[in-house]
Amino acid sequence: MSAGPGHFAVLSAIVFSIGLFGVVAHRGMLRAVISIAVLFTAPVIALVGFAQTGLGGAAAPRGNAFAVLALAAAVAQVTAAVAAAVLVWRRTGDADVDAEPEGEVS
Repeated sequence: MSAGPGHFAVLSAIVFSIGLFGVVAHRGMLRAVISIAVLFTAPVIALVGFAQTGLGGAAAPRGNAFAVLALAAAVAQVTAAVAAAVLVWRRTGDADVDAEPEGEVS
């Protein structure tokens, strides 16, 4: 049995759902960042899977090039998100996403 485009679509949807649950359910900044990184891998799985299976064409698969580009963008996003998480932690002293900075009254 070989994996077809439908299998890749289902796997991508499952990975996206896991990442979305992680973003919604966890209040910690680092867990939210990791969940967002998981969210961004779902389209990469779909793109590479669709490019790999092709539609019977004679052209070589180009999914790997798309995957490298998407992973480079995801690494840049995670780096920026971790920098933001460190900034929030330094300002609030807590890694809670909903925490307010010390000294501010709401």
